[in-house]
Amino acid sequence: MTPNALNRRSMLTGGSLLGLGTLLTACAPHDTTPTGGAATASGAAATNSSSSTGNSAGEYRKADAKGPAQNVPKPNAPEDGYREKTAAGIRKTMDAWNQWINYGIQTGDYSKAREFLSSTNDGELKIYREIEALYRRGGWVIDGIQYFKPVGEPWTEDDQTYRLKTRHEWDKETDVEPDGRQETWSSDKEEEIYIFALEHRDGRWQILYSQIDV
Repeated sequence: MTPNALNRRSMLTGGSLLGLGTLLTACAPHDTTPTGGAATASGAAATNSSSSTGNSAGEYRKADAKGPAQNVPKPNAPEDGYREKTAAGIRKTMDAWNQWINYGIQTGDYSKAREFLSSTNDGELKIYREIEALYRRGGWVIDGIQYFKPVGEPWTEDDQTYRLKTRHEWDKETDVEPDGRQETWSSDKEEEIYIFALEHRDGRWQILYSQIDV
């Protein structure tokens, strides 16, 4: 375990590292669903009974030191209107993406989360590749659930790139290697403010990048 771990997202998505370091247990999340998402226009984060193992009747179990999460339910389809070039469309897109990254951290499957990203979003894609590689070699992740809750309305200065400020709440993340070695990522803050940049392209919203608001 790294004694003074840093938030992986801050390091890989271009955020400031100032103030990060002390390892603390994150505050309890507001949404108790295993793939809980950001606040949306309807205020809901929906999931269904499908699982990553194909056993829809199996009971969901969180990851622990003995093994990865089991029977992780897949999120439902995004809310109607998530592709629309509106403020609501941005919020619905962000909510759907948030649920799929929480699915990915527990299963090593980021295939759906990728659909919400621009191909130029190198920082986020690097996070996905690292986690997927961990699962492929027999490791897994404990905790790591994230919540991006919108703060205010999206804005734009050129009608092309839109930005949305979000409050980032997350559990600490512990990566477990097949041989039992662990590395924990955390922050000395209970929450961080991120700004996401999005562009409406090919009939849908694509997340270009994210950055800590300093």
